[in-house]
Amino acid sequence: MKSLRSDAYALMLFGWAVCCGMSVNDVQAADVRGLFLGDNGHHQPRSRFAELQPVLQQRGVELTYTDKLQDLNPETLGKFDFLVLYANIDRIEDAQAKALLDFVANGKGFVPLHCATYCFRNNDAIVALMGAQFQRHGGGVFRTNIANRTHPIMKGFGGFESWDETYVHHLHNEKNRTVLAYRVDSEGREPWTWVRTHGKGRVFYTAWGHDARTWRNPGFQNLVERGIRWAAGGDPAVAGAFSDGAEFRVTSTKPRTDVKPFDYIDVGAKIPNYTPGKQWGTQDAPLTKMQKPLAPAESAKHFITHEGFRVELFASEPNLGGKPIAMNWDERGRLWVCETYDYPNQLQPEGQGRDRIRICEDTDGDGRADKFTLFADQLSIPTAITHYRGGVIVQDGRQTLFLKDTNGDDKADIRKVLISNWALGDTHGGVSNFQYGLDNWIWAMQGYNFSEPVIQGKKQQGFRMGFFRFRLDAQDPPNVIEIEFVRSTNNNTWGLGQTEEGIVFGSTANRNPSVFMPIANRYYERVLGWSPQGLGTIANTHLFQPVTGKVRQVDHHGGYTAGAGHAIYTARRYPQQWWNRTAFVCGPTGHLVGTFLLNARGADFTSRSPCNLIASDDEWSAPIMAEVGPDGNVWVLDWYNYIVQHNPTPRGFKTGKGNAYESDLRDKKYARIYRVVYGAAKAGGKPTQPLALQHPDVLVASLTDPTMLVRKHAQRLLVERGQQDVVPQLVALIRDPRVDEIGLNVAAIHALQTLDGLGVVSDRGDVFAAVAAALKHPSAGVRRNAVEVLPRDRRSTVAVLASGITRDSDSQVRLAALLALAEMPANAPAGNEIAAVSRQLVTEDRWAMDALTAAAAAHASAFMERMARDCSDADGARNANRWLPTLAIVSEHFARSQPKPEALAGVLLSLSAATPSVSGAVLDGIAKGWQDEHAIQLSAKTESQLVVLLNKLSPSSKAKLIRLASVWGSRALEQYAAEIVKSLLQTAG
Repeated sequence: MKSLRSDAYALMLFGWAVCCGMSVNDVQAADVRGLFLGDNGHHQPRSRFAELQPVLQQRGVELTYTDKLQDLNPETLGKFDFLVLYANIDRIEDAQAKALLDFVANGKGFVPLHCATYCFRNNDAIVALMGAQFQRHGGGVFRTNIANRTHPIMKGFGGFESWDETYVHHLHNEKNRTVLAYRVDSEGREPWTWVRTHGKGRVFYTAWGHDARTWRNPGFQNLVERGIRWAAGGDPAVAGAFSDGAEFRVTSTKPRTDVKPFDYIDVGAKIPNYTPGKQWGTQDAPLTKMQKPLAPAESAKHFITHEGFRVELFASEPNLGGKPIAMNWDERGRLWVCETYDYPNQLQPEGQGRDRIRICEDTDGDGRADKFTLFADQLSIPTAITHYRGGVIVQDGRQTLFLKDTNGDDKADIRKVLISNWALGDTHGGVSNFQYGLDNWIWAMQGYNFSEPVIQGKKQQGFRMGFFRFRLDAQDPPNVIEIEFVRSTNNNTWGLGQTEEGIVFGSTANRNPSVFMPIANRYYERVLGWSPQGLGTIANTHLFQPVTGKVRQVDHHGGYTAGAGHAIYTARRYPQQWWNRTAFVCGPTGHLVGTFLLNARGADFTSRSPCNLIASDDEWSAPIMAEVGPDGNVWVLDWYNYIVQHNPTPRGFKTGKGNAYESDLRDKKYARIYRVVYGAAKAGGKPTQPLALQHPDVLVASLTDPTMLVRKHAQRLLVERGQQDVVPQLVALIRDPRVDEIGLNVAAIHALQTLDGLGVVSDRGDVFAAVAAALKHPSAGVRRNAVEVLPRDRRSTVAVLASGITRDSDSQVRLAALLALAEMPANAPAGNEIAAVSRQLVTEDRWAMDALTAAAAAHASAFMERMARDCSDADGARNANRWLPTLAIVSEHFARSQPKPEALAGVLLSLSAATPSVSGAVLDGIAKGWQDEHAIQLSAKTESQLVVLLNKLSPSSKAKLIRLASVWGSRALEQYAAEIVKSLLQTAG
């Protein structure tokens, strides 16, 4: 695995070579050497080279950069094995064209990439050499179809997916050309990657490569290396096999033939019949025929899953005493189930409900619950449960409770209200999905009810519809000491998932089955004058894939309209293609649990649903929760109810107190819990000794367990234990450089978060040093968690900058590093580094942009000064222009923060060297954010600098500067005011 140190070193060498004027004449001997011809155009070849060169350097391919067209001469080209062209150069001189044609014809390689096919349009021979000419493009996320898997370049290459421009070519030269891959869309099949021969030489072209989203993609890097090696006369197999895992291959099981026919009953006009239409809530005549419910064992036969998987019943009625609405497991592996009778329309006063929490235990290890214990009752609509300090945290209607057994009889003796005043006017718009997070907070989701929760008598910020988390103290029973609304979604929310490195996802009920939580609200709120937006879907479609046509829905027909859950597969029992990248979203109206495949796209994600995990043609089956259990299998709560829809209220029906329509067909007694088991073993596993009773060495060892649920219990118990005797063992786990098959070191990740939970990262120098060293760990997941647990102080700023983690090869690590800097004290080197990093980021990568903006605002003075100074060269000016919106936000924040005179003077001085567009953006922000009552005294030097700056501005920016100078009490620009007004009037006229 490549090291961050070598990447940083390679980038440093490249920067030194460019800055010091290293030319192609300085090339040293290498096995495979190539010249990379770029320009100063909008595709930013220098930046793209810097992303590719270090990777290929470690692979034995040496690249030398030039933007001098005159290097296309026989003497220079003769030093290389191949030429890469990535530029927008319209003309080529005849002598240069001949040099290139001869270079290839004599047996060398030519590798034009992406925009290269729009170069040298004045020379037909060069256009023919490349194989086609660019004509037009759109853009989007896609993957290509491999057309020739037997070609040496494509053997072992599985393809990849990325956002890129959707090139269309014309002037195709099919002579000696072999198309390796096509881009296919509604317009047809477009040749995308091809090879040609020319004399003794070879040409490789791919249309991939608009910006960093593709150039940083390992699939693109592998493809280009393959193409280079083939074009240079070598073996593409040296590049190694590649698969991005986006190909997800399963074979569904066939419907069973040993099932009984469905029986039906005529219930009269009691079944609402919503039909697809332009107007929401369109209804047809009610249905009258209802399928009768099936026995649990019979219903289980109706699930379709995949070869190697099977659906096993764990528990059902009559052992369960109500509809199962939420579940979780304790550290002993026992399942705790929230049962409800009151949902949806019979919410009861606190302490008078009919709902319960039941412990379901498999005592003999046969995979079936055989012991059922009533832990708590008198609840009403308990929608979430998680374990904490020997008890459970439960969402009970309008309040969050802590329940605990103190005498060992598995009956709750303590009942304490942790949070009150949750709104529940609509009972399916409340709180759900309590989960113990990697960060030692409790994470959850809030539906579309607007709540203003109360903690220890104090009303908190109101919020609705999105992610939130809360933190508790170490008392027994505990108190909630902080609650944070993390981020808004775009509709009613009932799904939450966390990957093994701590990346957070969720789902909403309607048309948004998969949503990524990239940046918390608090980072936006720290930037004065800035605010976040709600999160939309990352899924490529909201549609689901039922196995029966008997699907009744209210709206969003054919898709997720009651979506619930977004658990990530965080275990190792299923095949590797499932690990840490598949999410399970329940679609109860479609009788299924959908599987969503998560794919990183820069700092963002996309998802698609290649298959279901399970799906049934039993009309009563209604999965509402799917989570990974302690055995590494997925467990499913089946609501098992013929009536699933909540609202709107159909014609002829009444709206109940919970805002759901009343129906006597709503079942209250059927309940099923299934395990979706992979592999031959029948047993659910022998009962284990409670982790809570284990020696701390065993708890530390449990941080290596293949199932994240077990690891989180071990982490939580170590944190709750509160002792530092395990610190040396935890540090040893962090220092372990090993990674697993998917690049993770899960034990190191949990060790970092355990140390943070114990509060020793900032207090102990040896621990801080170990965490700082983990910023260079081979696993991106470890690096991400290391930067997250660093204290937000100057020591950490130094560590972050020294590690180079802001330029990490992994987008999520870079995101975390920038967000960490956003919470650290203002620091000039940090501001300079953030400005430098801006050159490498893709402005289309919205979350990377937002993270950089948040970080830049925290170090505003240094960031703005560096961005202004960097405008002195063409690349710097082009980069700064890409970031004008960020400069405006940062400068507004700077002004609202009431800067000191010396800070303002530094910014104004730097603007004198900036381009008018950059100066204008900064002044716009300062003018927007400056408060008139903020008095400031400018020095004589600063006042004279105002005059210098004024002469470099556009008329509109001059007017803003004159107004600001007046607010600052300066009279240096008064004499220019009349002139500026006249100029503006002339412009307007």
